[in-house]
Amino acid sequence: MVPTTTKFEFAGVLRHLEGPDLKLTQSHLSRGPASIESEFDEMFAGPEVVAEAIRAENAGADAIVIVCMGDPALHPAREAVTIPVLGIGETAMHYAAMLGHKFSILCTLDRRVANYETKARIFGLESKLASVRPVNIPVLDIGGDHSTALDRLVDAAAAAIVEDGADVIVLGCGCFQDMDRIMEGQLRERGLAVPVIDSPPLTILSAAALARTRLTHSKHGYPTPPAKERSGYEIPTLKERG
Repeated sequence: MVPTTTKFEFAGVLRHLEGPDLKLTQSHLSRGPASIESEFDEMFAGPEVVAEAIRAENAGADAIVIVCMGDPALHPAREAVTIPVLGIGETAMHYAAMLGHKFSILCTLDRRVANYETKARIFGLESKLASVRPVNIPVLDIGGDHSTALDRLVDAAAAAIVEDGADVIVLGCGCFQDMDRIMEGQLRERGLAVPVIDSPPLTILSAAALARTRLTHSKHGYPTPPAKERSGYEIPTLKERG
């Protein structure tokens, strides 16, 4: 699920992940922000993210991935459905914490720094976060000039490694897709060999693993919302819970 009205393409780019037990579908929001660059945007995306999650489960999906590093409405979506729901932000940070001692996130804009610092604290990973470094490229501009984005990402990653002590780099936007291996090569040329995490494919495969092993989030932690009127919102019918 892409939580924007802009039709960013992920499923088509990641078809190579598909196999007999993994088929990808993609949805966007009919109402909400064109891109997510603030908590204000996350708030407007929230109702449609939850509605899309319910529709996906009712249509037979085995797992849901929210393709935005801000993980908008991640916890409400988990309350609304019983299948696994993963956000690429939370997933990437936890893997980064396993792959090194300290990780840095390369985000789009200065205004997102505090957001990711707060999320790392919520995820229990504050002590693992070396830094959040912005590259100052709006989300809607990333696709226009990959070379500029790549140069800024490599420079920011190098600074995070040398100055902040990071030994893992997390790309802080799903639209920085397919830059991870190129970045690793350029960093290696500078004597800075560290893993770079591109969150969408990692999260998709993680969601598939949960579905295959029949694991999902705890309903003690994410209990199903009580039935009541919620005026002004068109919420699909929740699937019958066992």
